[in-house]
Amino acid sequence: MDRRSLEGDKVNPPGSLARTDVSGHKYSSQNTIPVHRAAADSVNAPQASQSIPLLNFPPELITRILLHLSPLDIISCGRTCRILYDLCGDSALRYLVQMERCSVSDDMSSGISYPERLRLLEEREDAWKMLDFRKSVHASVPFASTGFYDFTGGAFFLSTRLDRTSGPTSMGYSYLTLPSLPNAQHYKLEWKEFHFETEMLDFAPAVREHDLIVVLTVYVVSCSHSSRV
Repeated sequence: MDRRSLEGDKVNPPGSLARTDVSGHKYSSQNTIPVHRAAADSVNAPQASQSIPLLNFPPELITRILLHLSPLDIISCGRTCRILYDLCGDSALRYLVQMERCSVSDDMSSGISYPERLRLLEEREDAWKMLDFRKSVHASVPFASTGFYDFTGGAFFLSTRLDRTSGPTSMGYSYLTLPSLPNAQHYKLEWKEFHFETEMLDFAPAVREHDLIVVLTVYVVSCSHSSRV
């Protein structure tokens, strides 16, 4: 038996296919990948993720994405192209931008739609520009006052004195929570009073900013000569 044939059996064991090229080199199919398996591996190979351009999304989805931007970013986004300019004209986005311009916060009820919110806000700004006060709320003052007043956080503060016959000495303050105009007809105005045992020189409310009311009072110090501090 030829020695080469024995060696060939070791290199190419039974059950494997071998082919020889022109130069006489043999190649075994034992270490090769079948064609169908290679095709399957190429299909199952992980594909690189491809980013989707923003303008390929549906318009309503783009609007929802733009709602997460700040008012300044909404304005900048609307200046990029015609499509985004039209989308930024949505009433919800315009309402956010208009609130930033007017320096107001959204305190309307949840049942009001964005077009209605935008309309009310624009009417409010027009009324302030022309000082067109279409509605008013009248409140009587059933106590004597020294004339010190303040308005903050939707409440009206007014200094009080003991009675109408006493001098211009403030002994406390009263405040009145003002209603919003839609509920003014069904709202009962009620004064709440705070009196001190000493004279009050002045008061300064910062209810919305710090939930605080500062009161400056008089304290009498006993000494050889009567004096007030």
